[in-house]
Amino acid sequence: MNQLEKQKKKRLIINLCLVAVCIAILIGVILADQIANRKSDIVMTPESAQTQLGELLATLPNTTADCSKYVVEQTEFSVLSIEDGKAREFIAKVKYDTIDVAAMYEAHKEDIFRIAWEFAERVKAEGKKVNATLLQIEVETYILEQMESGNWKTSGEVDVYFYDTYTGTPVMYMSDDALDHLLGGYITVKNDISATTEITVNGESISIASDNTFRNGINQCFGLTNYDAQQPDTSSPLQQKWNGVKADFHKNFIEDNRWMYLLEGIGNTLALTGISLLLGIVLGLFTAIVRVVFEKTNKLYYLDRIARLYVSLIRGTPLMVQLLIIYFVLLLPIGIEKFPAAVLCFGLNSGAYVSEIIRGGIMSVDAGQTEAGRSLGFNYASTMVHIVMPQAFKAVLPALCNEFITLLKETSVAFYIGVADLTRAGIKIRSITYSNFMPLVAVALVYLVLVLILTKLVGILERRLRKSER
Repeated sequence: MNQLEKQKKKRLIINLCLVAVCIAILIGVILADQIANRKSDIVMTPESAQTQLGELLATLPNTTADCSKYVVEQTEFSVLSIEDGKAREFIAKVKYDTIDVAAMYEAHKEDIFRIAWEFAERVKAEGKKVNATLLQIEVETYILEQMESGNWKTSGEVDVYFYDTYTGTPVMYMSDDALDHLLGGYITVKNDISATTEITVNGESISIASDNTFRNGINQCFGLTNYDAQQPDTSSPLQQKWNGVKADFHKNFIEDNRWMYLLEGIGNTLALTGISLLLGIVLGLFTAIVRVVFEKTNKLYYLDRIARLYVSLIRGTPLMVQLLIIYFVLLLPIGIEKFPAAVLCFGLNSGAYVSEIIRGGIMSVDAGQTEAGRSLGFNYASTMVHIVMPQAFKAVLPALCNEFITLLKETSVAFYIGVADLTRAGIKIRSITYSNFMPLVAVALVYLVLVLILTKLVGILERRLRKSER
């Protein structure tokens, strides 16, 4: 067995060992997760359920909703018993006595909407703007009077669920149905107000389908806060983490098709990079030729001074500062848009570096090549075009491709002037979802994939160039 075969066998053994370790770790994590998801050993008592339910109801009314405060104050309840449900579930049997809000609302619905409508018309007649808060104040007085004057009472029993979510204390799940029972049809009333699109005032039908302010003003009388009907997640810790990742992914990319922001950003980034690179190559080639001609013939002195100044300024100042100066100081006052300004900035920046790459490639061509061309009767320009430049281009092509990769990443600062590139797309999603991790990581991964693809293509190009040399 030769040395090469021994190395292959050694690498195979190492890879198999790594795979075995990864499988063992995965199995261990799954087993630990299943053990953690066993039946809960937490004890739930009627007293603790009574306390949690009382604390929740006390925090439900909106601070400006007097109707909600009154209903909660008039609600009495007691936890009769606790039963075990599924693996990590407890069911509390709750007896309640409260105001029959749904019956009161049904009996006075027409008057409630009429009072609100007449008030809105009076405000409009005074030349003022109707807002939901003013409507709430006007209607709430009437609703409270009806609650206090009538015998609106209802009672019954309802199941309230508690779940062990690995926090040490069971978390209460107040569903819409349970809250609707405990507060005498509160959710039913709120849903009916939101769904009402037509009212009758003095025998005349009036459409309020597009008047959200009108409905919101009445709905605010029954305002609730600190209320979330989302059922707690009782799956295993590992599954909870995975569920969290899926929910975060859905919120950031699937919901409202927010992934389209990234797709648009990728297109703009590639367009910005491609156009800027073309501009950079043109500027770089011209600058490199000017400097090479001066170094070899002492001609084009003033153009050489300008070219040296250009390269020094671009290479000596930060790219972001250049972008801000070009857009806000030079181009914005004359009405130039953001994208062309970004193209000009990145083109100028890339041109300075491309010029040094091309100049280095030209200078690397042996001087004997120039002399051979001149001996064949070519003038200086013909020698550069037909002999020196093809050899220099072949030498610098991989470096130019790497400049393209570098430029792709550098365009990420274009969002500072409002260009809708890939980075700005991630920041836009972040501003909508208030999530930092998923949008920014997604942007980083997209850049990484693009760079890896371009790097692979550059590698293929370099191998073909080496083959052509042989």
